[in-house]
Amino acid sequence: MFALFGIFVAGGVTGTFVTLRFGREWVVKRPGPDQWAPNHLRRLTERLDLRPDQQEQLRPIVRRNIEELSRLRNDCISATKTVFERMEREISEKLSPEQRIQYDKLNREMRERARKFVPERKRPPGKDGAPHDESGKPQTAPSSAEKPASGI
Repeated sequence: MFALFGIFVAGGVTGTFVTLRFGREWVVKRPGPDQWAPNHLRRLTERLDLRPDQQEQLRPIVRRNIEELSRLRNDCISATKTVFERMEREISEKLSPEQRIQYDKLNREMRERARKFVPERKRPPGKDGAPHDESGKPQTAPSSAEKPASGI
């Protein structure tokens, strides 16, 4: 029984070290949202042997849907941050002043660890990460008829 437990613990420890060593590299190297559409279209082209005319037909479909996925992702990230901030605030209200100091320190340490593991990506100006023009105004997505046929 103890041998089985020891094997389980050894596997957990090994898995943790492997994840910490190689997991960070995977997170840092993965493409950002700006690369999702070109990468997806490239994969489709390679795996399905798409003709150039098919690529042009699929490009706006892929672009439109990837843009929606990116917006949903940004909304989810924003909502998650809001929930965490509310939770931290509610917990903090229930703590003594001494505990609150320790809790604030704990939260700062956790945020710092998270920043080291997942560095922030460059985002276009704007609270939601949506594209903005040079003046800082949000850009509206052109209709599919207005979008150029080339490039993503």
